[in-house]
This record gives sequence, C-alpha cells and structure tokens, in this order.
Amino acid sequence: MTVTIPADVDVTTGFVDNEGERIYYEITGSGSPLVLCHGLGGNHAIWWRQLDTFAAEHTVITWDQRGFGNSTCASGDFGPAPARRDLAALLGAVCPGEPVHLVGQSLGGWVALGFALAHPDRLRSLVLSTTLAGAAGEETDRFVAPGVPARTRRRHPVLSEQFCGEEIDLAVLYNQISSFGAKPPAPAVVAQMRADTFPAAALGALDVPTLLIGATDDRYCPPAVMRRVAAAIPGAGFTELPGGHSAYYETPELWNGAVLTFIARHERTAA
Repeated sequence: MTVTIPADVDVTTGFVDNEGERIYYEITGSGSPLVLCHGLGGNHAIWWRQLDTFAAEHTVITWDQRGFGNSTCASGDFGPAPARRDLAALLGAVCPGEPVHLVGQSLGGWVALGFALAHPDRLRSLVLSTTLAGAAGEETDRFVAPGVPARTRRRHPVLSEQFCGEEIDLAVLYNQISSFGAKPPAPAVVAQMRADTFPAAALGALDVPTLLIGATDDRYCPPAVMRRVAAAIPGAGFTELPGGHSAYYETPELWNGAVLTFIARHERTAA
C-alpha cells in the first residue's frame, strides 16, 4: 500500500468532561474518523509511529484513559468499563453522529470490543490488536505472562528483547512515554481486564466488520487464542504479524499497512 505522508499536520487538543473526570484527546489529520485506544503501557503519545501515516487519510483521534497521560482519575474509578463510557462521551463531543473506525490494542482491545458491542451503530469497522479481549475467562489468565523481563530504562515487558537490543533509543522513548500520568496500579487494571469477559452470544451477534491482529512472539496474547476469538465473531478476519506484543510500535510499517488495508474496505456509514 502506498501512502502519502503529509509534511506536517495540524493538531487539535482538548478535554472532555465526563463523570467528574477530564479526558484528554488529540485530533490530527482529516478524513473519516479513526480512533486509537492505547494499552496498559501507553497513552495518546504512544501512537506517534502511526499518526503521520494514518492522518494522511483519516481524522485520527488519540486519547488518554483515566489516569493515563493527561487524563484525570480523581474518582479512583478506572479500567475498561469507565473507559468505554468516557469514549462514548468523547465521540459525542468531537464527532457526534459520525461512525468511526475503532482500533484497540491490548487493554484498549477491551475498551474497543465492549464499545462495539454496546454501540455497533457508531462504528465503521473494528480492529483488535494483540489483545485477549473476547477470550474465554480461563484464557485471559494467560495475560500474566511468565518469565517476562523486568522493566529498566532500556527495556519494557511489552517490548521484545530483540527490539530492545537493536533499537535502544526507541525502547528508552517507549519507557519515557509510558511514564506519563499517574497511572492506576497495573495489577489492578490487569485484574479488571481478566474479569471483563464477553458472552459468546454477544460476540456471535456482533455486526461490525472486524479484524484481529496477532503477533507471532506475543508472550501475553497467543495468536491461537486470538484466532478463536476471531472465529466467534461473524465474518471477522485474522492477521498474524511477526514480532511481539507491541507490534504497532516495533513493526509499524507492517501494522499500519494491515490496519489501513482493512479499514479502506469498510468506509461505509452507519445506518
């Protein structure tokens, strides 16, 4: 896929107030809306390897879940469920009535899938990347991967050892971006993710074009499990890319291409 990358694009920043919290967002580019939901190690800034490419064709909306980046978590209520409510408030404010392409990675997959099930009319398409959202309860236990290296300045558990060794500057940058905000305790968020399951009947009734993207060496979200989730969603596709859990960050050309190719086929509007 050939993509024209703009020399520069304007960025609009702002906050949406919801349930006593201030939810930060950025809007970049123009075209049909494309919303990116970050994982536990990220925030709005983690998508910098996607923005120029995606903004050439889409209005890209990046945002921070509660306690991540610039968003508040004054209430102490965090996790996928309140994030879905915040996402509804955000879309109501920045693109009311307009359907979006929705992308969720890892923790963001729980946010995106739950939102799609509750608001299918708001979506043009759904992409779930390196996430166990939709997996059976016992399979989500795998999200706590054994033998994961501890975080250091040059290493992060969601980055592969090969990437950290070959791309030291990018690994350091990932850690710096990940440090933004007063994030909720990771074990508490993981516990919420593992408990946040979706009934098979709901997955089987999902009427949104859906793509799941797995990564061959993902220690947290085995591609075999993601394939089973894809099989449970009518018409869903599955693509397996090389690399680990943060494929969007480690191999952005492949990941970006897979996402853009898929959503280009689904530029429909909601009924």
